[in-house]
Amino acid sequence: MQHNLETFEQAIVKLNALVIEAFNRSDVKTCAESYAEDATLLLADRPLIKGRDAIESALRKYATSGAKLMPVDLLDARSSGEMGFCLGKYEFTVPSKNGTQTMEKGKFVTVFMRQPDGSWKAVVDSLIRD
Repeated sequence: MQHNLETFEQAIVKLNALVIEAFNRSDVKTCAESYAEDATLLLADRPLIKGRDAIESALRKYATSGAKLMPVDLLDARSSGEMGFCLGKYEFTVPSKNGTQTMEKGKFVTVFMRQPDGSWKAVVDSLIRD
């Protein structure tokens, strides 16, 4: 059982790195592909964002604004069978109207489901600003 947990954590670390790199070059399509087709994204002060296409649109707003994600601090990652979750902290910079950068910090929890091809896709992703 321990081997499966390590495999899940390694997959999530790799997936997070891929998403951050894609986001920072405004490749929101690659970011959105880390979500299941029927995934739900929960952001502060926004209605539920349901479905991969809607998530891609929401991510595009941030990525094209010049926001840059920093590597996440993964605090926990566990799986059992076909489900898993990770918990961590995030930071990203957002350009302001006067040209300075503002740092936003927060925490996240993401629930994953193993796909038929063995990959993991986010089914629920919740981000909460500090």
